Amino acid sequence: EPFFRMREAEGAANSETHVALIGKGEDADGRLLGHYRIGLVTGRKHQIRVHFDALGMPLLNDRFYPRVRNDEPDDFARPLQLLARSLAFTDPVTGEPRRFRSERQLAAAACCRPAPDTAGSMDNAGPRPS
Repeated sequence: EPFFRMREAEGAANSETHVALIGKGEDADGRLLGHYRIGLVTGRKHQIRVHFDALGMPLLNDRFYPRVRNDEPDDFARPLQLLARSLAFTDPVTGEPRRFRSERQLAAAACCRPAPDTAGSMDNAGPRPS
């Protein structure tokens, strides 16, 4: 297993991710897809990928989670479907709040319809591990 691949471990949680389903649909191959709003409370290496792997919901076109696919070369026509829509933090030098927003769209999100009973709120964060 590659040295960079992260995993969940026993003990107290040291990372927190809020997840809300905002859309769902199918791709051209009939695979069920979900479109999620994700809020990171912490920022650990591969945090989103590890948490979605633990939920049994791998990210579309992810080559390393939930399993390593060393036999397949990178396919730049099928990029990992993970996009930071916005990023906010306190500048460690100036102490000023910083916020950046992207207008980019995920290709896979085009096939998703808004999920029923969701307002896009992070308060009801969607699926939880059982």
